[in-house]
Amino acid sequence: MSGREVPLPPAPERLGERLHRWALTTRDRVVASDPGYGRLRTAVTVVVGVSTTIGVLQLVARLLAVPGPAAFAMTLFGAVVAMIGSNALAGMLRREKLPTAAGFPVAVTVGLVLAVLTGSHRALQVVAFAVVLFTAVWVRRFGGAWFFYGFMAWMGFFFATFLKAQWSLVPELVLAAVVSSAWVGLLGTTVLSTNPRRILRSTLGSFFSRGRAVAREAADLLAVPPGNARQRSRAARVLRARRAGLGEAALLADAWSAERSAVPEGWSASALRRRLIEAQAAAERVARAAVRLHDAEPVLRSLARSAADHLASRRDVAALVDCAQLRRASEEVEASGGEGWWWARSLAYGIEEFLRFEAAADEPPEVDPGEEEFEAASTLAFGGLPGSASVASGVAASGASWNPLARLSMTTRQAVQVAVAGVVAIGLGTLLSPTRFYWAVITAFIMFTGTGSRFETVDKGVARVAGTVVGLAGAVVLARLTAGHDLLVLAIILVSIFAAFYLARVSQAAMTFFITVLLGEMYTLIGTYSVGVLELRLGETAIGVVAGIGVALLFAPLSTRATVRTARDAMLTSMIALLDGVGEQAASGPGASTGVAAVDLDARVRRLDDDARRLALVARPLTRQIGWGGAGPRTARRLRLYVAAVSQCRALVVAVQRRPLVAPDAIGAAVAHLAEALRAISQQPPGAAVPAAEDPLAEADHLLFQDAAASDDDPVVRHLHHLAATLLQVVHTTTASSAGRLR
Repeated sequence: MSGREVPLPPAPERLGERLHRWALTTRDRVVASDPGYGRLRTAVTVVVGVSTTIGVLQLVARLLAVPGPAAFAMTLFGAVVAMIGSNALAGMLRREKLPTAAGFPVAVTVGLVLAVLTGSHRALQVVAFAVVLFTAVWVRRFGGAWFFYGFMAWMGFFFATFLKAQWSLVPELVLAAVVSSAWVGLLGTTVLSTNPRRILRSTLGSFFSRGRAVAREAADLLAVPPGNARQRSRAARVLRARRAGLGEAALLADAWSAERSAVPEGWSASALRRRLIEAQAAAERVARAAVRLHDAEPVLRSLARSAADHLASRRDVAALVDCAQLRRASEEVEASGGEGWWWARSLAYGIEEFLRFEAAADEPPEVDPGEEEFEAASTLAFGGLPGSASVASGVAASGASWNPLARLSMTTRQAVQVAVAGVVAIGLGTLLSPTRFYWAVITAFIMFTGTGSRFETVDKGVARVAGTVVGLAGAVVLARLTAGHDLLVLAIILVSIFAAFYLARVSQAAMTFFITVLLGEMYTLIGTYSVGVLELRLGETAIGVVAGIGVALLFAPLSTRATVRTARDAMLTSMIALLDGVGEQAASGPGASTGVAAVDLDARVRRLDDDARRLALVARPLTRQIGWGGAGPRTARRLRLYVAAVSQCRALVVAVQRRPLVAPDAIGAAVAHLAEALRAISQQPPGAAVPAAEDPLAEADHLLFQDAAASDDDPVVRHLHHLAATLLQVVHTTTASSAGRLR
């Protein structure tokens, strides 16, 4: 084959083969969208918990001859307790569920009793609302279970206000809380129990499905005509998102590996971590090569696109055939002096490596790095990875020099913010509706749940208003169609609960849409539905959003840029630690690529990955450019360069572990200079000029090009070349950004 030939298209598949292929790729997309089926598991757990709790409470009410209105209030209240309780237990291990569930009735009863005590005194009720709001957020400092205990106490107060409960109804409501908590605890430890090994297995399946999704986007990028810059930029953006998703699945698997019962027989957690690091590096090799093949010879682009497309479509044999052809074509292009032959060869190697690791996913490695006190890079938070609030917890709020509230811990500061926002929401909400003001309060409360900075709070508030507006239209249509059909109404309520919890981690707007539909159907069921009631909910939601945003921006605000700097510094510190580890390994001489040092490098890779994920989380409001203070293109470019540097560090460690180091003295000195440059970068705010980083980068460059020139084909040297070039781009980008600000 000459360097100018373009391969013939593959023979068309038969209908049965196409359907089988479609089923496989559809399964890949579904599995990739929900690592470990965490969102699906939560949604199913909540729906099963709520629906069966309703039946259990109806039975209890009949056995105890509870009157109709009290039985209805008891069922409604118990269903809410079951909804929150099931959500809390869904992400916990079996041994944690019953002790946690035992505290639900206590927490909800505290809020319930306080609401009834103050219900007849308006001023006292406002004070009690503020106290419950403050306490519900403040207790989050004690861990995950307390997050839900605070939520339970708040919901107990809220629903007692919603139902206008009197002392005569309190015994039935407390009984409902006890029965609901006991029932969801029983479900959680039996039919809905959490099996860590099964979750880890499905998370690994999601990891490899996401690897194929990376290949799919790489193929799409390679299909873009060279002159179409806009389409290429869009395809590259989607590819970066898929790479981030692959990293999240790897970190989630790493977190579940810390549970000993989750790791497959014959494996150690460290061996599994090593395998996933190598497989992730292979998938990212495909992505990097696809980006760099932009200006390659047409035959290389065509073969590379075909190989990536076959990998994404599970035509594994065809992908391997394409890789063999791509290797031969790259040799011919190299001989003729053409462009892109190296990256074509790299893409072929990445696909072959990925398929090799996926095929061996159930086979323990022959060489096990050991189980030396395995510690996951990230802890589990409600069955998933921690959000941006975990980064913001160590950041000081604005105005710390003059505002004592700004110096408080994050939980205490947010507790004060929520209490203030709640009081403001009560005051403004009462002006709109003296009887429906609680919707404004609950909106203000939820806006400070899971947010790490002021712009995240703004973003969440805008999403809730948008979801409520669209949900209002949907609720009106469904209420008219389902009026008088109670079973259909109940079915829509359960579907809405499922969708709200399934989409909660994906989109606040989508979750709020289904909650609004749920409320419309609930009002239909109890006979109080009207368009005016839903319009009041919209108005109260808007008031709650205004109160929350106002407090977030003006009352001890947490700067998004300060949060980003904290996350960036943590990531750079982890990158420095990783390079220091490589330097130590280089200094230890031949044969040091196995054993304790290698395990330590694996752990440092995963710590760096998690820090990069946290940086991406807190920087999202800037990169999305919401409101004012959005990031410019240089900020987005710096973030992309940091992601590239993290990927290069991962590839570097994989290369270091596979073979003895060539020119270890030059490599050790080079990584020391790169670490010095990173320290200089970390000492300056993001975007500031870093002249002190240029000299060590130049020294590293000199060492790699001169002292290690004879080993330039060595993967370790090559990855260090790429890392040094990326860090130099970071320095040049920050210098240009600073110059732009001075102008």
